[in-house]
Parts: sequence; structure tokens; C-alpha cells
Amino acid sequence: MAKYLVTGGAGFIGSHIARRLLELGHKVVIADNLLTGYRHNLPEKAEFIKLDISKPDDYKKLSRHKFDAIFHLAAQSSGEISDEKPELDLFTNAYGTFLLLQWAKKQGIKRFLYASSMAVYGNVDKLPVMEKQRCEPLSFYGITKLAGENYVRHFGRKGINITAFRLFSVYGPGQDMSNMKQGMVSIYLAYLLNKKSIWVKGSKDRFRDFTYIDDVVDVWIKSINNRKTFGKIYNLATGKKTYIRQLVNEEIKVFGYKKYRVVYKGSTPADQFGLYADVSKITKELNWHPRHSLSHGLKQMVQWVKQGNL
Repeated sequence: MAKYLVTGGAGFIGSHIARRLLELGHKVVIADNLLTGYRHNLPEKAEFIKLDISKPDDYKKLSRHKFDAIFHLAAQSSGEISDEKPELDLFTNAYGTFLLLQWAKKQGIKRFLYASSMAVYGNVDKLPVMEKQRCEPLSFYGITKLAGENYVRHFGRKGINITAFRLFSVYGPGQDMSNMKQGMVSIYLAYLLNKKSIWVKGSKDRFRDFTYIDDVVDVWIKSINNRKTFGKIYNLATGKKTYIRQLVNEEIKVFGYKKYRVVYKGSTPADQFGLYADVSKITKELNWHPRHSLSHGLKQMVQWVKQGNL
């Protein structure tokens, strides 16, 4: 049995990872400032500490614990909010990651897994995008996640075994349906749930790589003690290209409608037009393949939404 720290564990992805760790018999401490996370997301058996990773004095709250690894998911992760409040991204995603790594180094913690983002790439000339391609982020969010990656790499040279995952459009049960500024899948489902016209900000010809939450969790768990992943950065995605118009039509279908009003209007600041991943590195080195198609994943999510588990 190991003890793990999960930052951002009251959020969507962090809570799923924390829950899986607990199911495997490990001890879990969740650190979250509850700015975008919720208490109802917290797994019952996890210890919760309200903590802001960007405040140096808050780390005193962790002093009595000795962790075997850190799962770092705490972040401001909305591209739209990042354009509205860029300083929030800077302090949380860049400075907060630096402080956490610095603290981990002082504590002698040897394993650190980091949630990066496809936003680090910006718009690329070659698709599917590979990890070795140049990163030119378009948004403040992407800039700060890339800065976090560089801090992670730097501390990797100081003795911490690091792994970073560039996450691509993660969706699934547990996603925040009230946040209309983050997550295409959940935003469009929220319109359907509330019987409102679906408002798509941007072209229907944009595309993404939509990744089901359980597949994401599988990778993080497989990587904990896998030495092949030490010092590496991976695309964590399906490798499949889905146009936004396909996503919207599939959601309408799975929700049970034959026709539904969709409005394509406006845009999101610094939005990437289209991106999907080359996943050959992660599938080869982890012997992993995503188990959930978009259709199956949406059925699972719609079932959760209709059951009122929001």
C-alpha cells in the first residue's frame, strides 16, 4: 500500500484518479482550493486538505504526510477563462507547479506525474501531432501548461522521476455540467439537458481528439511504477479525428433526438482550429490502447446525465 497526493482531486479528472487509487487499496490525500472543484466530487475514503498550490505557506498543511508519489492535476484549465484572467493561469499553472515541485524535492518525493495539455501545441502544420513537434501555444493557458512542463523537466534533472501527459479533450461522467466555458462535450450536453439550442462557438469544421475519462485513468495508473515512462512526455488521446459537427450530431442522436437546433456563431479566444494526436509512443511503451469509442463514451455520459448525477 502506498500513499499518494492528488492535487486538483476535487475536480473532474483528479477525482476519478483518486477514486481508482483508493479502489486499488492505496491511501490518498487530496489537495484542492475548491475554485473549480467540488466537495461532492471527493471520494469518501480520501483525506481532503483545502490548499492552494500557488501559496507557499499552504504547504505546511502537508507536513505530517510522507508521499510515495504526486499526481498533479490542479490547474486553471479553461481556455476562455485564461483569456479573461491570465494572471490566474500564471499563478496556478506555472508558479503553483514550480512551488509543488520545489516542495516535492525538499520532501524527497521521487515520483511526479503531471497533467499537461494539447494546448501546448497551438496550431500545427503536421497531423496527427507528435510529441517531438514544436510547441507554439496560442492561449495563456497553453503557455502556462508548457511552462509547467519545463519546470517538470527541470526537476526531472534534479532527481525526481517525472512523467507528463498532454491530455486531449477529456470527457465523461463527473464532468462539470454547469461550467459553460470548458469542455465541448459537457457544454453541448448541457444545452440538450436544458432543452436549449446548442450554441457552438466556432466553425463546425474544427476537430478534436475526444478521450474518455476511464482511458485516461488507466494510463495514469499503469504509469505509476513503470520505469519506461520516467522522464517522458506523452500524448494521451485516442488518435482519432472527430469534427465538431460529428460530435454535435452524435450527442443529439445519443440523447434521443432526431433533429435539434444548432447555432454556429462567434468564437472562443485563442481557440485551436484542429488537433488530434499521434499516440504511437504511448501505445508502444505502455502497451495501452483506448477501450472506449466516442459513441460508447457518449452513451455512458448521457446515461449519467439523465440519471441526474450532476
